[in-house]
Amino acid sequence: MKVAFLKSTEKDFPPADKPEVVFVGRSNVGKSSLINMVTGRNIARVSKEPGRTRAINYFLLDGKVYIVDVPGYGFARVPVQEQERWKRMMENYFLERKENIKQVFVLVDSVVGVQKQDRQMIEWLEYIGIPFTVVLTKADKASQKELSRALRQVKDLVGELAIIISSAKEGKGKKEILSMIFSP
Repeated sequence: MKVAFLKSTEKDFPPADKPEVVFVGRSNVGKSSLINMVTGRNIARVSKEPGRTRAINYFLLDGKVYIVDVPGYGFARVPVQEQERWKRMMENYFLERKENIKQVFVLVDSVVGVQKQDRQMIEWLEYIGIPFTVVLTKADKASQKELSRALRQVKDLVGELAIIISSAKEGKGKKEILSMIFSP
């Protein structure tokens, strides 16, 4: 699989000539680790400090699809004004690129479960009509009880829509995610 970093931007997006697959979730949910696992390359910067992704990052996968990494929402240690700027940037992105977005992967931490901001993101994606799949991350760190609780919370929220259980450390969920990325 071939992957290349294209650009990091707030509003100057690449041409809408390929479908976009977006990874979104709370700060510290494991977005960068999951993107790296799915692509098989360390292209997204992984940090122990939440909130390191501060722009919209585009990667080109096999010359066919854009992988899009957006800033996380939640407890990043940045000023409120910066969080508000990220929120506006993401809203503008989703509304402007809505027709080009093939799939949004909403990442939820298996240990923490569904949080208020996860619910808001899912409800907003439903409202604006963008297809999404919930990915439970860090399954290797969750106890069976935590994983079951998180899975139940997601099912209560979205029903039986596609839910992928993943672990970037173990490579779990990679085939399912790639299948959705490359499906027609």
